[in-house]
Amino acid sequence: MKAAVYHGPLDVRVEEVPEPGPPEPDEVLVAPLMGSLCGTDVTEFVTGPKMIPLHHPHPVSGHQGPVILGHEFMGIVMEAGTAVSHLHAGQRVVPGAGRWCGTCPLCLAGRTNICEQAVLYGIHTHGGLAEQVKVPASMCAVVPETCSNEAAALAQPCAVAIHALDRVGIEPAQRVALFGIGGIGGFLLAALLAETQGDLSLIVVDVDECKRHFVQRLGVPASSFILSDELTEMAICDVTAGRGVDLAIEASGSPIALQQAFAVVRKGGTLLQVGIPAGRVSLPLGQLVPREVNIVTTNGMMCEVNLPKALALLSRTDLAARITGRVISLERLVPDGLEALALHEVLGKVLVQIQEAPPPGTIW
Repeated sequence: MKAAVYHGPLDVRVEEVPEPGPPEPDEVLVAPLMGSLCGTDVTEFVTGPKMIPLHHPHPVSGHQGPVILGHEFMGIVMEAGTAVSHLHAGQRVVPGAGRWCGTCPLCLAGRTNICEQAVLYGIHTHGGLAEQVKVPASMCAVVPETCSNEAAALAQPCAVAIHALDRVGIEPAQRVALFGIGGIGGFLLAALLAETQGDLSLIVVDVDECKRHFVQRLGVPASSFILSDELTEMAICDVTAGRGVDLAIEASGSPIALQQAFAVVRKGGTLLQVGIPAGRVSLPLGQLVPREVNIVTTNGMMCEVNLPKALALLSRTDLAARITGRVISLERLVPDGLEALALHEVLGKVLVQIQEAPPPGTIW
């Protein structure tokens, strides 16, 4: 079968690989139709391996060596394992990115997204940028009939944004500043607007002036966009009449953006940290403690909770069309996808058409 295989930095090849074989009792064999690329894929391509176990076995998955990429995708069930009763061949599904064990203390507490034995498909083991992939049935959500394949391929990153917002509880009429609109930032913005029906005072901050047009495409007035520079904090202070924001969301991982976010949160406000900084960052506790600023972090999503919410949002809105930058073929993954994203040549998500859907009524 054809697959996009990571062999090392700047070395991703679309090549023929063996098929994965029949599913285990608790798995489904899926034929991926549409996928999407994210910042993790680009980081691994440009400066990896960071999370991919290319040279050493992964402690949980046991995988070592080249990995088939793809942790954001949708497809059709080809075969269900003998212990799977809620899925059957022919159904369209979205697999979540991470497998959880179900028995560790975190899983038992309902926090499956940070399972102690987590395995990420497309990173720690083979993923969905291939003509076939085996995944646990438990992490699959059925795609509603009203949801297109293109929209369904964006359900996983959309679910990550929904989980992040669930961590803080967005309320209408709040003053919110979002730092970083690339990658997950776009989904956070769209989910914010959907959650509050636009009833909030929103400020979007980014280093790239071109993102202003992307923000407008998502339905935010251009006046809400602030170009990140040394005057950012002063600009937000002016917009909020010196009060600061109720919620600052840092989605870029930039140490500079993080410091700006700390500075503009009001007394008793909240910082939601979504981006992951590459190195150490300074935490100005001397400023934060007297103001009782809440710091909340977030990671991934919970398949059984957040994926259905994401699919419902994508089904009833045109979010997928507004957030998509381009659609490419699997064969053009590197030049039109990974390289283009690394060079900032495309705004929005890059969707990858992996293979054509079968004719209606066809059973795989």
